[in-house]
Amino acid sequence: FHSQLVALVVGESQAACRAAAEKVIVEYEPLTPILTLRDAIAKGSFHNEPNFIRRGDAEKSLAAAPLTLEGEFEFGGQEHFYLETQAAHATRGEDGSVFVVSSTQHPSEVQQVVAHVLHLPANRVVVQMPRMGGGFGGKETQAATPAALAALAAQHTGRPVRVRFNRDQDMALTGHRHPFLATFKVGFDADGTLRAVRAHLTSNGGWAQDLSQAVTDRALFHLDNCYYIPAVEFRGQVAKTNVSSNTAFRGFGGPQGMLVIEEILDRVARRLGLAPEVVRERNLYHGTDATNTTHYGQVIEDNRIQTIWQELKQTSALEKRRGEIAEWNFKNAWRKRGIAITPVKFGISFTVTHLNQAGALVLVYQDGTVQLNHGGTEMGQGLHTNVAMIAAQTLGVKLADIRVMPTSTDKVPNTSATAASAGTDLNGAAVKNACETLRARLAPVALELVAAEVTRLKLKSPIGNRQSPNADCRLAIGDWRLAIEQSLLTSAATEKLVFADGFVFHRELPEVTVAFAQVAQKAYLSRVS
Repeated sequence: FHSQLVALVVGESQAACRAAAEKVIVEYEPLTPILTLRDAIAKGSFHNEPNFIRRGDAEKSLAAAPLTLEGEFEFGGQEHFYLETQAAHATRGEDGSVFVVSSTQHPSEVQQVVAHVLHLPANRVVVQMPRMGGGFGGKETQAATPAALAALAAQHTGRPVRVRFNRDQDMALTGHRHPFLATFKVGFDADGTLRAVRAHLTSNGGWAQDLSQAVTDRALFHLDNCYYIPAVEFRGQVAKTNVSSNTAFRGFGGPQGMLVIEEILDRVARRLGLAPEVVRERNLYHGTDATNTTHYGQVIEDNRIQTIWQELKQTSALEKRRGEIAEWNFKNAWRKRGIAITPVKFGISFTVTHLNQAGALVLVYQDGTVQLNHGGTEMGQGLHTNVAMIAAQTLGVKLADIRVMPTSTDKVPNTSATAASAGTDLNGAAVKNACETLRARLAPVALELVAAEVTRLKLKSPIGNRQSPNADCRLAIGDWRLAIEQSLLTSAATEKLVFADGFVFHRELPEVTVAFAQVAQKAYLSRVS
């Protein structure tokens, strides 16, 4: 593709690198490029064989439908335009290892790519990601290129190397949201109810496949959006063209698939002379039988689309505003207004099952402060804040006592990309599991300290030492010996411990508290990890 990298120049400064790069001579053989989806289809240029999702007999249902229409719909891509461009720096270690700091959504994949390029085992490559200035999917796979270039140069020169694309380079070298071309035929009734849809999607993958097949498959999954279609044939294929390799982008094919079915419904509405929302409403998923199952066989649980749809029509005053807009448009020849209501059903998490996992490493220090490592990456979406809050709540410490560390492959290995709208769900659950493990280890230590504190306060109190009764004593609840001492001596008492706000206390005696830091130090002295 135009602007593809052919050489890497390293130097002391950008000016020196540019001067050296000017001396590079490349001999090209001019070839006829394939740049558009229509060119690729005409020339049979594809990355893969087509994938199909079918339900019922689409051809038979189309033939039997009272009305049909055919068409095609093509739409372009989109530039991620994260504020921080692709960047990485690498340092060679004394034992042949390499340390890479990369602006990436997937440190483990960068680790694998760098190891592959340098012919190193994975344990010799450490990739760290403090935070990104935006990602949106553009740094899920393609951050590996600048990282590998920096690592390669660092290995050869023995010196730290930084690679950073400027904005022009970033937009020219990296991939974008996939453009799509859809051809379709739809069968429907006179009231707009869909009977069958045959839709063939072709995505522009660019010169390399990257994640294009998965993106195209997800577009097929979302071709129904919120609508029940009795019979479908959905086909997807990735075109191979001479443009930069397109990649993940927020929604990962879902927006493209939903856009196609919305265009189909809009054309049906126009053919019948109906308002688009009328046709949409008549085709929404409903009921608990087969009409509530997607074309790929998933039952839609807790289906609230009908309720939401009706409520929004009322709360938005849709009909009233439609009338006002029609009147305004009648009076204004050159300026027009419009209003629409459109549903969205979007599937979160990874389609590939094994990617739905995460890890965490949580460290508690003797002063009660916590260092938190997890496999997710922070790109402005607030993931680090979310997991810190989860850790603080689970351990019962103050948020200020939690420090989230830069994501690093030597702390949490084999991580999945921070993508698929699942960063907090996956990594937050891993952090919660780790904190629950720690809290279970600390509970017996905390129980011992709480019991000791109860004994100390009992001896100190008027009731405890029987010197004089005191009705205002807030520490006495019922009989000390039976209600408290016996309870604290049982192993089941750990289940009644509460960790909150930096303290630990017994649920039945909240007045007696022990600082979390005291518990942490006691655990260390007791050789509890």
